Amino acid sequence: MENYRFQVNLGGMIEILSDHLYSSPDVYIRELLQNGVDAIVAREKAEPGFVGSEQGRILVDIKNMRKLSFRDNGIGLTRDEIHRFLAVIGESSKRDLESGKILSDYIGRFGIGLLSCFMVSDEIRIRTRSIHDAKGYEWIGKPDGTYELNALEEEIPCGTEISLTAKEGAERFLSCETVEELILHYGLILPYPILMNDGQNKKRLNPVTLPWNEAQNDKSALMLFGQMMFKEQFLDCVPLRSTTGSVEGVAYFLPYSVQASVKQKHMVYLKNMLLTENGEGILPDWAIFVRCIINAKDLRPTASREGFYLDDDLREVKAELGECIASYLKAMAKRNKEGFRQFMDIHELAVRSMAIADDELFHLFIDELTFVTTKGEMTGLELRLSNEPLRFCGMREYRQLSQIFVSQGQLLINCGYVYSQDLLKRMGDCFGLDVQSVDSYDVEELLHEVNLEEAELAVPFLRAAEKALAEYDCAVEMKQFIPANLPAFYYLDQNALLCRDIAQAMDTGNDVFVGMLGNFMQEFEDKKASTIYFNMRNPLIRKLVKKSDEASLKDIIVIIYVQTLLIGGFTLRNNELGIMNNKLLALLEGGLCDDE
Repeated sequence: MENYRFQVNLGGMIEILSDHLYSSPDVYIRELLQNGVDAIVAREKAEPGFVGSEQGRILVDIKNMRKLSFRDNGIGLTRDEIHRFLAVIGESSKRDLESGKILSDYIGRFGIGLLSCFMVSDEIRIRTRSIHDAKGYEWIGKPDGTYELNALEEEIPCGTEISLTAKEGAERFLSCETVEELILHYGLILPYPILMNDGQNKKRLNPVTLPWNEAQNDKSALMLFGQMMFKEQFLDCVPLRSTTGSVEGVAYFLPYSVQASVKQKHMVYLKNMLLTENGEGILPDWAIFVRCIINAKDLRPTASREGFYLDDDLREVKAELGECIASYLKAMAKRNKEGFRQFMDIHELAVRSMAIADDELFHLFIDELTFVTTKGEMTGLELRLSNEPLRFCGMREYRQLSQIFVSQGQLLINCGYVYSQDLLKRMGDCFGLDVQSVDSYDVEELLHEVNLEEAELAVPFLRAAEKALAEYDCAVEMKQFIPANLPAFYYLDQNALLCRDIAQAMDTGNDVFVGMLGNFMQEFEDKKASTIYFNMRNPLIRKLVKKSDEASLKDIIVIIYVQTLLIGGFTLRNNELGIMNNKLLALLEGGLCDDE
C-alpha cells in the first residue's frame, strides 16, 4: 500500500481567503499586528526579564507610498522554524510542542494569517533572527507556492521584519493614511507601542494604557473614551468584568430609546486586538440599550477572526456581563433615583424585556414600570396598591370597552403594548393579585338588566333591530348602563374581531385570496360572538322603543349601529359609512315620524 500526501494549490487558497474567509484585504494589517504581538509575548515567556530591560515594540515603515515593513523585536524564527511555520499552511508557532494545542497567550491560532498579505502584495519578504540563534535569515514567498531561503551575512537584531510591495490595484492599502487608520482600527488598545515612520515623522499611534486599567474608577475618563470610540455622547457607563474568558471592558448607556428588535453592534477585542466592531451575541438579548467595548483573553475566535465560537464559555460570559449591567442598575435604583428615573424614561421598553427575563430584575423594576389604564397611566406599584381587580385586554378590545369602564369608574388595563400582559400576569402570580383577561371576565357585568315593563316595551324595537342588522351578523340586546349619553355599545370577542378583519380583507382581495381567507374564516364562524347592546338609559333609545313605524326604526337602528362602530374604533367595511349616509338621506326625505 502506497501513502500519498495532499497537495495544496496556494493560489486557490489565497482566493478562498480573499473571497470567503476575510471580509476585506485590509485584514492583512490585523494579521501583521497579531504576529508581531505574539512574537513579543513569546520572547517575554522565553526571556523573563525582557520587558523590563527592553520594551517590546512594533515599528511600521512606509516608503514611496508602495512599500511597507512591519518590524517587531520579538522572539524571531530559526531556520527550522522558518521551514515549519512559514511553508506549511495551517501550522502555527503558537502550538504547544507536546500537546499540539494553541497556547492561550497568543492571538493567532490557525497558521494562515500571513497568507492574507498576498491579497495586497505579490511577494512577502521576511527577515528574521531568533533569540536562540546568532544568524539571521531572509525568506521570500511567492503566491505560486514557491519560496527561497537565504542566510544573511550581516548581523540583524532579534525579531522579525515583514516587507510588502503593493501589487497593481492594491496601492491604497499600503498608503500612509490607510495604514495608520487600519492600525488604529485593529490595534488601538494593544499593550505594546506601535511606532509609525512615514519618512518624515515618527510617532506612536496607540495610547500608553488601556482605559479600564487605570480609569475604571474615573467615570469621566471612561465616558470620554466611549465618545472617542463610538463618536457619540452617552448617558452613563459601567465597567464590565467576566472571570470566564478573562473579559473586561465598558458598557455605555445610549441616550435614546431603541427598538426591541435592534441588536447593538459592539467593539470586541481579543487579547487587545480588534476582532470585530459589529460584535453580536456577547451580551444578553435584553441589553439593547448599551454599546460596549470589551477585551477577551481566553475566548475562542472563529477562523475568520471576526467573532467567537458559540460555546459554553461564551454563554457564561454573556451571563456574567449581563449581571454587571443588572447590578449597576440595581445600585442606581437605590442610590441615584434621579439618574435611574432618567434611564427608565428613555429605556422602559428594554427594561420591560429585562424584567421578563430575570426574577430579580422583575422585582427591581416592576414598581417603576407604567401601564395605560382607564384611570390614566399607572405604575406597577400603583396597580398593586389599588385594591381593585386588575382586568386587562388587548388594544382593540380596550377601544371598545374603555368608554364603559371609564364612565363607571372601573379599572381596565390596556395590554396591547409590548410585554404588558406578561408583566401583569407575573405581577398577579408574585403578589397574589386578582388578574383576569376580559375574555374570562363577563362583560355583561358592566351592563344591567332592564325591568320587566321596559323589557316588554323594547320587544318591537329589538325585533326591528334584528331585521335591520341581520346582514351584519350580530345579536341585539336591551340593557341599561352608564354612560347614559351612549345609545349603544357594540362588543366583539377575539374570534369576532378576527373574522371582521378577514371579511374586510376579502372585500378587496382577488378570487384566490378570497377563497383562502374564506376557508380560514370557517374555523372561527361558530365560535365568534358579536352583540350590540342598546342602552335603555339613553334618551334617544327610550324614545325609539315607543315608535311604531318599523321602516323608520330600521333606518335609525342602522345609523346607530354604524355610529357605534365609529365610537368603538372599528374600520368600516362594505361601504358601512355610505349606508349610514343613505339612511340619513332617506329619513330626511321621508320626514321623521314622532309617534308617542
